[in-house]
Amino acid sequence: MVGRVVEVAGDGRHLATERGFMIVSEKAGEIGRVPLDDVAAVIANAHGLTYSNNLLVNLAARGVPVVLCGANHRPAAVVWPVDGHHAQAGRMSDQANASAPLKKRLWQQIVQAKILAQGATLAAVGAEAGGFRLLARKVRTGDPDNVEAEAARRYWRLLLGSDFRRDQDGGGINGLLNYGYAVLRAATARAVMAAGLHPSLGLKHSNRGNALVLVDDLMEPFRPAVDREVHRLRAILD
Repeated sequence: MVGRVVEVAGDGRHLATERGFMIVSEKAGEIGRVPLDDVAAVIANAHGLTYSNNLLVNLAARGVPVVLCGANHRPAAVVWPVDGHHAQAGRMSDQANASAPLKKRLWQQIVQAKILAQGATLAAVGAEAGGFRLLARKVRTGDPDNVEAEAARRYWRLLLGSDFRRDQDGGGINGLLNYGYAVLRAATARAVMAAGLHPSLGLKHSNRGNALVLVDDLMEPFRPAVDREVHRLRAILD
C-alpha cells in the first residue's frame, strides 16, 4: 500500500476537507493538512474528535479506512466504503459460497506463511530460528494440531525473552505491538475492500462482534514485520 498513515492523537481536533486536502484544525485554527490522494489510512486516536461528512465521503471514495480508537487506544470501529470494487457483488457471492475444504487449505497457507515470517524475523534480529521451517511443514489443512500456537510460544520467548507475555490491553512493549497491529489492520482492511471482498466473511477467525474477521485472517503473516520494528524500538529505548 502506498501512502501515508495519518494518526490524529491530539484531543478536541476537527477533521474536514478543502480543495482536495484533509484539514486538521483546533480552536486556534488550522494546524495541518494532507492531500487526500496521499492518505492510505486515518487513525483517530484521541478524545473529542469531530469530522465533517464531506471528509468521510471523500475518504470512502478513495477506499481509505478510518480507524476509530477507544480510550485504551485499541480500534473500536472502522469506517469503510460500501462500494470498493467494480466486481464487488460477484466476488462477495463467491466468498460467501466458498467451501469448508477451500477455507481450510487457505488457512493452512496463511499459518505456514506466518510461521516462516516469524523465523525470518528471528533470524534478522540474530535469534535462533532453525526450527521454524520444520514447524511450517507440520501445518496440515485447517491447522487442526494448532501448530500456530506452538510456534507462537517459541517465537515470543526467542524474540522478547522468557518473561514476556502477550497482552492485548497492556502497555510498554505490548502497547507498541498493539499500535503497530492497528496500523497493519487498517492497511489490510483497505486492501480487502479494494479487492471487492467482504471483511466479515473470514476463513478462520469467527466472532459475531468483529466485522473484520477476514482482515484479521489475512494480516497474520505480516504481524512479524511489526514485531521486528518493535524489537528495534525496544533496543533504542533500553
